[in-house]
Amino acid sequence: MQRKKWVPFAVIAALVVIPVALKLLRSEEAKAVEAQNVAMRVLSPSILASGTLVYESERKLVSEVIGRVENVLVHEGDQVKTGQLLLRLDPAASLAQIARLEAARAQSQLNIERQQVNLRTQEAKWRRHESLREKNLIDQNTYEEISAQRDLAQVELNTSRAMLRQTEAQMKEAREQLAKTEIRSPISGKVTAIFIETGETAVPSAMSIAGSDLMIVADTASLYAEVNVDETDVARVGVGQEAKIVPAAFPDKAWAGTVEQVAISPRQNTGQAKNYAVKIRLAATEEMQFHPGMSCRAEISTRRENAKKTVAVPVQAVKYEPSEDKDAKAKASVFVVADGKVKQRAVETGTADDMYIEIQRGLKEGETIVTGPAKTLRFLRDGEAVTVTAPEESAASDAADPAPKR
Repeated sequence: MQRKKWVPFAVIAALVVIPVALKLLRSEEAKAVEAQNVAMRVLSPSILASGTLVYESERKLVSEVIGRVENVLVHEGDQVKTGQLLLRLDPAASLAQIARLEAARAQSQLNIERQQVNLRTQEAKWRRHESLREKNLIDQNTYEEISAQRDLAQVELNTSRAMLRQTEAQMKEAREQLAKTEIRSPISGKVTAIFIETGETAVPSAMSIAGSDLMIVADTASLYAEVNVDETDVARVGVGQEAKIVPAAFPDKAWAGTVEQVAISPRQNTGQAKNYAVKIRLAATEEMQFHPGMSCRAEISTRRENAKKTVAVPVQAVKYEPSEDKDAKAKASVFVVADGKVKQRAVETGTADDMYIEIQRGLKEGETIVTGPAKTLRFLRDGEAVTVTAPEESAASDAADPAPKR
């Protein structure tokens, strides 16, 4: 009877102890890992940035005078040349002003002619009285009156000449205003937008009235990306570097480009972060695919021409753990394979590209490190036994024998 009481307890103990023992035995088995020898490599680091597509040569046309639109001579999409007439405002007001000024100029010229005759008459009269005064045939008051009349005639002539110059200046300004009723293209390119129609009133942009733009003309062959680069990365960006541009409208395609300009001053941002504008010219574009204002992202290659080889390992081989110091960066380490076991070793990392990361301190060329599989590497511990297998074998082993939970 007593023996039967112990049977349930024995069964329970077996159910608990046996799995634990099996787990311990399995943990002592060598784990299949992928490994690679540390080598010297030339890295191709890059930085990511976002921005928009814009035309380098783009002009917003605005009116410099108020006027009703008489004719719009182009349509959106039309190719135009420098100096081509695009839009004409009603010139009636300017023509009327010119006509009034021409009449005023003619009147001023007549006044000048009349006053020149008067001045000659007054001068002749003064000379006669000057001779009489010398002979004491007239009194001093009469002589002074004649002299004053001569001086007054000279003043009137000078005044008329000044009025003529003023009228001619107004005439020049009126003709310039007339010329401004014709809107011409400042560059050769394509009309990308028209904001006004025949019969509407154009207003000068200086009046700060919304909608004062008339149209936009752009050189569509001069497309480039303007992206914002963070201040922590801008020091690595330079003119001539290669870049890949991916427009938001074509997420599966990338267009080659070249950095043409890096801003000296940061953009004005409301937050604390500072960004610098970087212009990237696209090497080749299909004109109808892109539109200015499209969002895009850019990957700028920051590899230097004289870049040297450095100790580098696959990115996935480096394990990161949070540092005790909150302000310090995460601790980096790799697993070095030696004598069938792994040794976790702290390393200092540097520049990285898509596949490899520089090891500045902690590894030497030729040492063997664990590179995968990711699941095995994640739960690998210092001192564990390992066997190096081909990637396919290791992946199969990892799938059949999942890593224990932490």
